[in-house]
Amino acid sequence: MNQLPPSPLRRSATFLASASVVLLSACASLSAPGGDLPATPVPATWSTGPAATAGASATVLAQWWQRFNDPALSALVTQALQANTSVKSAQSALLQARAQRDVQSANAGPSLSASGSAQRSQSGSAAGSNRFQAGFDASWEPDVFGGNRAAVNASEADALAAETSLADVQVSLAAEVAASYIELRGLQARLAIANSNLSLQSETLQITRWRNQAGLVSLLDVEQAVASSEQTRAQVPALQTSVAQSLNALAVLTGQAPGALQATLGTPAAVPQ
Repeated sequence: MNQLPPSPLRRSATFLASASVVLLSACASLSAPGGDLPATPVPATWSTGPAATAGASATVLAQWWQRFNDPALSALVTQALQANTSVKSAQSALLQARAQRDVQSANAGPSLSASGSAQRSQSGSAAGSNRFQAGFDASWEPDVFGGNRAAVNASEADALAAETSLADVQVSLAAEVAASYIELRGLQARLAIANSNLSLQSETLQITRWRNQAGLVSLLDVEQAVASSEQTRAQVPALQTSVAQSLNALAVLTGQAPGALQATLGTPAAVPQ
């Protein structure tokens, strides 16, 4: 009796069974004592942060504008921090909060007082007499209900808030000065590029006119050269106005009159990187 060939369904089932056997054998070899995967050590920096450099990073960030290596920018920020009235007000508030904290801390301890007096009396022809008196008192009130401690904590919180406000004003002012300075240098670079392009386009326009007179190009080419030249020429006054506005903004931020920085910052320089 002839045997029929296996159907496609039976062939698929046989293939799946074989694959299952291979996978089970691989898992068994991995779980066996001799088939363990080699352990890879975890870097220490994954679990512990760079604590040693935390203080250095905070110090660098406190003077972040110096990372630009631009002496003009550093001088502007320093001058702005010294001249700005908002910074001075925040500094005064910080000093007042610290003084109030010291007063509250002194009230929590014992108080000492001393007194002294001197008196001289004379009656008629009798010899005069001197009388001296000195006194010393000490008192201390125990903080049974924690009122004094709470007052000290409140004054410390006020001092910390004043210190944070001062830092916030300083950071905002330094950021404003840096942004205005970088914008100024960028505008000066754009103005220099516009002037250079205008000079090249003017030469191109003259050459195009000569070629048109010689019959080498059409009048349309001349009109296109004129349009390009005039478009660039129109950008120059707007850029000059923006440069002047940036100079005046920096002058006001540093406590100076508008136009005072024209002599020192009017010359174009590289944009801080």
